[in-house]
Amino acid sequence: MTPFTVYLVVRNTTDGNTLHMMDRRLRALRAHHDELAAIDIRVTPLPDRADLEVEITNVFVAGEDRTAGRAETGRGEASALAERGRIMSIRLSVSDEHVELVCSDILGGVPAERCAAQRIMMWLDGLSRPRMTDLVHAPAA
Repeated sequence: MTPFTVYLVVRNTTDGNTLHMMDRRLRALRAHHDELAAIDIRVTPLPDRADLEVEITNVFVAGEDRTAGRAETGRGEASALAERGRIMSIRLSVSDEHVELVCSDILGGVPAERCAAQRIMMWLDGLSRPRMTDLVHAPAA
């Protein structure tokens, strides 16, 4: 299997991001970094050295009122959030090609970051295989 390198990023946008939403995305970024490393995908701080850019565009809780804008601090609230599950959207970018993925926490304790890492690995694996059109138009020996 080919070793892949990704550039993992969270951008601050001006569309009303609150502090707790940015904090949630940064926590997802750290967890996603660990999940990628666990399946042998390297994360680089240099975008030009990456095979793929992975941007965490949003992380929210299922059923959450997005206009509430309050921080998740209480212990009871944290367990309630875990029961409802998080939804994470990411954008994969290679050159001018962009793919949006949506991943969520799965019952049984599999976090959204692990699901995203596995889907990224499948996508990268698909990029590394020759396409049928490449094989058809390959020069004859």
